[in-house]
Amino acid sequence: MRYFSLFILLCFCSLAHAQQNYHSDSLLWSKSGEQKMQYLFGHSVLLQDTARQNFGDVTVYYDSRNQNYRTSQMAQKTTVAAFEARGISYLSDKIVVSGAFRYAKTWEDSLAYFLGGLDDSSIPGYFYTPKAGKFERQTYDAQAHLGYKIDQQWQADLQVNYTHHWSTRSVDPRMEHYSMKFLLKPSISYVTRSQQHFSVSGIWGYGKAQTDITYKNSRLNNGAFLPEYHHFTSFGYGYTKQLDSTSLRQYDQYRGLELAGTWIQPSWTLYWSAGYIKRNNENTNDVRHMQNYHVKQTFDLDQIDLDLLFTDKRINGNLVRFNLKSTSGHDGVYHKGKNYFLNRWNMGLLYSKAFASASTSPKEAGISVQSAYDKRDDALTEHLAEHSWIDLAVPLSWSKIGKSADRFRLQLTPSYRFVLTNSLQVPESQINSYTRGIAYPEFYYYDADIFALQTKLSYLTSKIFNTTKTAFFIDLRFESASKLKTVLEESQAFRGQNTNWRMGVNFYL
Repeated sequence: MRYFSLFILLCFCSLAHAQQNYHSDSLLWSKSGEQKMQYLFGHSVLLQDTARQNFGDVTVYYDSRNQNYRTSQMAQKTTVAAFEARGISYLSDKIVVSGAFRYAKTWEDSLAYFLGGLDDSSIPGYFYTPKAGKFERQTYDAQAHLGYKIDQQWQADLQVNYTHHWSTRSVDPRMEHYSMKFLLKPSISYVTRSQQHFSVSGIWGYGKAQTDITYKNSRLNNGAFLPEYHHFTSFGYGYTKQLDSTSLRQYDQYRGLELAGTWIQPSWTLYWSAGYIKRNNENTNDVRHMQNYHVKQTFDLDQIDLDLLFTDKRINGNLVRFNLKSTSGHDGVYHKGKNYFLNRWNMGLLYSKAFASASTSPKEAGISVQSAYDKRDDALTEHLAEHSWIDLAVPLSWSKIGKSADRFRLQLTPSYRFVLTNSLQVPESQINSYTRGIAYPEFYYYDADIFALQTKLSYLTSKIFNTTKTAFFIDLRFESASKLKTVLEESQAFRGQNTNWRMGVNFYL
């Protein structure tokens, strides 16, 4: 917790200094501004290349989701109350600091087949139970960054990330979960005489998690009495053990390298980054460093990221963003061999064009393409699942600037998701509770085409506080899934319509 307290201090120090010359309209009330700020907080080593505008905002929101179309490992109803703050401050010609902080309180109803913390589907080791229950969760995320310009060509940076999560469940089997993650990213950068930036960052970190299971009614975890209350341990895709333990501990190590930079021209700028991170996960029932410490399962995960952002500097500019993430992993130790394999990639491409930017009614239109592939193969149980899909969206926005500089903004994004491939292979002799409860509903989930419509209405005003602009917003999303195409025996399909609404307020410091 000492790291956590330090991060909060650094984040709010950044926010306190961020109010000197912030321009909310240009930075956040356009697609290019939103994407640029998102990119820079993800790659803060590039802050020295920006227009050196101090920035700060605070967001408070309430979120309500109702998911009838879902997998068995998703809650039907989710409520979130959250607070977010972020800031960038240029303290001098040589020093820049930035920070971000998020706190979220989450309540979930009717969640089964997952007894864990933050959703981390890339790691196979976790508890699950068929009995649905209510969950309560708390998540703290913090990021702090310090950059120092050594001279005209060289720059040193240090970024620290910290995540803390706690969750509990109120229905037998009762779960208590704790996890944390700490990442350190030191960087060194070189800036050419033509102001082209190239940086190298090392990544080092660790994490740990603990999940404990208890039963208020001791009869529920014995024999064949009410088996839907029994808990299982998952070791892959279909390989499980029933009532294996009442404690699960996981330890992570992170090692990686990231390259990032900018290519600046008079009329446009290209931001780019490419990174590799290796995660080693150990799954055990024991406390680490004890005399008889025994690792039951290891999982090695390799992740490669590529992220490009192109913006031009014309009044009615264009924006292009491309990102690609590739993940592959395999287990070990358990049964003394590699038995479970994961291959996954996600790709996104966004193009946006601004219109009438200098008028009182600026507009934007674009197209977004998202695609994903997921393959999981368990040699022990001969379970093989393969899914892929593509999502096409058309983001549109219209703003109206009033006489007192108050602003209304309407964003509308229709989208459609197409199924490309969806297959599940399970021998009849290997069908178990995981197959019926998790694999089959997941097959149904990825076998649907999805129509979605998202609408966001915002109002920005400076009438409430003289020195702070305030924006009120409401965000609505509707999803409808196509009808069930295939029915598998002894399984449940979660079909219907999803609704999600969020309302909140932004304070621009």
